[in-house]
Amino acid sequence: MIEMKRSRRDAPEDTVSNYIETISYYIDSDGESLWRIVPGGRTFGFDGDELAEFVRLCVLRLLEAGAVAVRHADEGPLNWVEQTQYGSSNEEVADAIVAEWLEAGGGDPEWHWLWFVTRGVLETDRREPADIPNRAE
Repeated sequence: MIEMKRSRRDAPEDTVSNYIETISYYIDSDGESLWRIVPGGRTFGFDGDELAEFVRLCVLRLLEAGAVAVRHADEGPLNWVEQTQYGSSNEEVADAIVAEWLEAGGGDPEWHWLWFVTRGVLETDRREPADIPNRAE
């Protein structure tokens, strides 16, 4: 079990508990991803089993807050593709995601690897550059 009151090296006022509690704030907009979670755990000094537990707790929090695991869609009408291969219960999904990350070497994931968004964001239509308003106009 990791120490929930541990502070970040670069932000002593921020604790593990606070980080995990607030990690879901962006799932209904930009989303959250493993490429931010893993390095975030390292700022608390975690590595090895502690880092894996930190990642698992973060993923669980995201799932409990209503997030689903997704990857960016290369094509099609939606921006995201739901990843349903991890299981059905939150614990099963979190364990499978951590296991996959560890099997890939347990390093910092690539930006595109795995994200978490709400179902409403998942179902958002893709916006082409021509659909995005030009702020200079």
